[in-house]
Amino acid sequence: MSGMVVLLVTLFLVAWVGHACVWTALLNNLYGRPLSKTLLKVWRYLTGLIILAFPLLWWAWYDVSLLPTVLPDRSGIGVWAALAYTTVCLAFGAVIFPAITVMRRNRKPAACLISESTRTLDLWPELGAKLVGDGKLAIATRLPGNCVFRVDFTNLTLAPPGLPPEWDGLTLLAVSDLHFHGTPSRAFFDRVLDELAAGPPPDLVCLLGDYVDTDTHHEWIRPVLGRLVATEAKLAILGNHDLPHDPERVRAELTAAGYTVLGNGWREVTIRGVRCVVVGHEGPWFAPPPDLSAAPPELFRLCLSHTPDNFYWARANRIGLVLCGHVHGGAIRVPVVGPIFVPSVYGRRFDSGVFEESGTAMAVSRGLSGKEPLRFRCRPQVLRVTLVRRGPASPGPDHNEGIS
Repeated sequence: MSGMVVLLVTLFLVAWVGHACVWTALLNNLYGRPLSKTLLKVWRYLTGLIILAFPLLWWAWYDVSLLPTVLPDRSGIGVWAALAYTTVCLAFGAVIFPAITVMRRNRKPAACLISESTRTLDLWPELGAKLVGDGKLAIATRLPGNCVFRVDFTNLTLAPPGLPPEWDGLTLLAVSDLHFHGTPSRAFFDRVLDELAAGPPPDLVCLLGDYVDTDTHHEWIRPVLGRLVATEAKLAILGNHDLPHDPERVRAELTAAGYTVLGNGWREVTIRGVRCVVVGHEGPWFAPPPDLSAAPPELFRLCLSHTPDNFYWARANRIGLVLCGHVHGGAIRVPVVGPIFVPSVYGRRFDSGVFEESGTAMAVSRGLSGKEPLRFRCRPQVLRVTLVRRGPASPGPDHNEGIS
């Protein structure tokens, strides 16, 4: 009898994990689409309730006295539907989820990644409560384990395919997902910018979207981001959180801060004396997507995309390098498993790091902030990317530091 109890408990736990996987995968997919924020918020809470309600569903399934109520057609389609869903949950919990986790942990670094190093700056000992600010959920910043004020400054050396010889050593600073809304405070962003300004200026500054989460914090954009300098160009696009907060004003503030706002489009520019095509992709929230049919096909193409979901579009349009953010690395990362909720139609596939496929390289930043100030085992991040030419036998990455 005890063996049967152990078996049932094990099946219950595995099925619960699978049930959570199914509903979280659906939630991730919906959050990667241009849907109403109100609808997504309601669906997120509903998903949480559905996941937590699984024990009740399991109990109802095995309690004979409840079966006529829960499954009135006990011999028909209702029973078979319940059995089919239970089987799906067991498959996800016992096979699919563990297999994906193992594949993620054993994933080989992208061939274009030559080296990676990270320096972490903990701002709390220096600034303390000045960092908290007055945004919604400000109290959440002091939850045990929340690393919202510990910032990773990550240096990547990448060798994207087709890099012009003149760009060997070109540096790009990628800043994403600032989410100005009061928490973290202005002091947090000023201190991060102080740190960036203390280093050598990059050739390009690339801003990747999501600047404001209120209608009153546009005034931070120019004084904070205007401090960044570049030797060649300052480029920017918008993100989905900018859409409901007067995006034209966001664009105006960025322009006043010295940035070329690409929008959903492209332009030919000269960097280090070399012509290239720089592309902005703010989709799927801003439409239509960029049309590159008239772009010179022989020039290297650099794309700023808010979301990594545009990777396959970039590959189809022969983009050499994509810089993006949006997914925050999942914000909450479970030991061994990694992130659970990643707002992407591809789930956890492009949560953070460097990816390469069919001649297109992509670097995904975890971003600096978020609408909810929650970061567990997933520190905020700024990327500094150095581009190098790929030799006939480029070495693999000599250091690859990440957060699992």
